[in-house]
Amino acid sequence: MKKSTFVGNFVAWVVVAAACCAFLAWYHMTDMEVVAAALGESAPAQLGLVLAAPVLVYAIGVVLGLLVVWFKKITLGKVAKRACRVVALAVLACMALAGLPVLVPSAGDALLGLVVVVVYVSMAAPVLFVVIGFVYAMGCAGVDRTKRGPFAKYLPEDDEQ
Repeated sequence: MKKSTFVGNFVAWVVVAAACCAFLAWYHMTDMEVVAAALGESAPAQLGLVLAAPVLVYAIGVVLGLLVVWFKKITLGKVAKRACRVVALAVLACMALAGLPVLVPSAGDALLGLVVVVVYVSMAAPVLFVVIGFVYAMGCAGVDRTKRGPFAKYLPEDDEQ
């Protein structure tokens, strides 16, 4: 992994984790009447209520994964790297869609199942989001040109990274 990729992803995900921690600290440590008033009139506060915990555990997985990938010098094949990236970004997109009914109330019925799954998994099995965040970090790993798979003899040579 390039140093700029590591530093950029690490800083971004630490900032995301810090923002989620700050929101959750405000939510749990503030007087309930103040929180209820803020949630009633503020869409960003409602969005934070839905997404802060799942995004926090995802960010923890990404940060831990980035540290492992960086210090252990892990490299993956090109296909494995892309597969990790696709899976992790698909889960991140599902999290973003789970917050959409807060901003667009008419989308609530269409995305209700997704909202329930994201919130339920973040409460019942947060380790799953940590693992998916770790998979995101694996998608940021460097490419090992020797790991081309069993059909490498049929593929053209790679010139790009």
